[in-house]
Amino acid sequence: MTTLAIDIDDGALAIARDGDLVSMAPSIVQAVPGARPLGAPALDQIRLRPREVSTRHWAQIARGEGDLAAAVRLARAELQARAAAAGIAANDIDALQVAVPSHFDAAALGRVLAVLRGANWPVASFVDSAAVLCAAVAVPRTAIVIDVGLHHAAASRVATDDSTARRKAVRLRSGQGLLALQEAWLQLVSEAMVLRSRFDPLHDAATEQKLYEMLDAAAAAAARDGGVTISLPVGAQTHEVRLSRDQFAARAESVYRDLLGLVHELRPAGAALTLLVSERVASLPGLREQFDTLQGCDWLVLPSGYAAVAASLLAAPEQSHAADRVRLLRQVPFLAAPPHAAAIRREALGASAAALRPPTHLLYGGRALPLASATILIGREPGSGGLVLPEGMAGLSRLHCSVHDDHGEPVLIDHSRHGSFVNGERVSGRVRLRAGDVVRVGDPGIELSLIAVGDAPAAGARAS
Repeated sequence: MTTLAIDIDDGALAIARDGDLVSMAPSIVQAVPGARPLGAPALDQIRLRPREVSTRHWAQIARGEGDLAAAVRLARAELQARAAAAGIAANDIDALQVAVPSHFDAAALGRVLAVLRGANWPVASFVDSAAVLCAAVAVPRTAIVIDVGLHHAAASRVATDDSTARRKAVRLRSGQGLLALQEAWLQLVSEAMVLRSRFDPLHDAATEQKLYEMLDAAAAAAARDGGVTISLPVGAQTHEVRLSRDQFAARAESVYRDLLGLVHELRPAGAALTLLVSERVASLPGLREQFDTLQGCDWLVLPSGYAAVAASLLAAPEQSHAADRVRLLRQVPFLAAPPHAAAIRREALGASAAALRPPTHLLYGGRALPLASATILIGREPGSGGLVLPEGMAGLSRLHCSVHDDHGEPVLIDHSRHGSFVNGERVSGRVRLRAGDVVRVGDPGIELSLIAVGDAPAAGARAS
């Protein structure tokens, strides 16, 4: 029995068969028939003939925007072209598992089903891609899966027990994806070359296309080695420029900031959890450093296309009596063993956060309140000696939260039904505080900052 799986990730659309990856590439395809058939790979044309190339058909299917009939036809043509190139025929497939991004709703799944049934592929089930990734590696605790597509960034929270992984929540930012990063990096290289040699690689479509095709490898090299030299041959000349990882990261700051914000929205304040990313996402220069503030968390790097590989190893479910219905599996059983385990990389996050000194003062309204050996009650009516917050703001309790000195490491305890937030993460009971943390209470919110002054020891250290 041949089980085929597809991962509908437009940043790296993947097809796997019986646990092996057979095809993977960004969903950048020929949008009008011409020199190439509809749906053929067109990454090498995206800057030369942008009006003939589509990068948005899967985004249209996900969001229900634009000419949906055309988007469905194009997506079907793309998958058929991919399958033909891999030597896969519809009549060779016994069951098809479809890994779908967590932000696809029921209507979007219906459109995906129309794509696949129009190609005569026997869909067994839809599988939540975040859940199947966590099930494949048997993540032992709550995890957040980070996804960066061509036109979006997303994060999904997945809960696990002893034998299954279940997707619980998802957050999405549209417009902040790989193509936005690549556009920012093209401008970076262009500006650097103009400064160095007065040559602008974006003045001509051919040189722009040549540079575009180098960009992903150059960015990954900068991330790995700390910098990269980009050499662009133009006629008899070669134009070179040296760029650092920090320069790439600075241009990507808005996308990275949004991604970290999505994680903060899903993570209970201070909770230890596992972040799952693909090798493709992990290779973005400076991204790993952005997440190093998450003390106590793990950074688990999986091979790109891993959701398709894992989905192809799932047992096909029993078919529904309703022939027009296909189940979406949000809860996925653990696999017996992680496929391609040698290619998985795990790192501990939080090295930079661990080096921070514990806070010594709570800063609010121009006042710095010392934390040593103190308990600070905070709210509208916190009681004698407490920090009184203004009346009239929504979401503030009389005793909203309190900060206690726990052997030199301050702890915030939430007492409200409205919630207290540290760095944008909701506090679940209590959380340790670090210098640089920002506490927010109320709506739209009052902020209190944690600062360190004097010669306090590093976090985790004890005075002798």
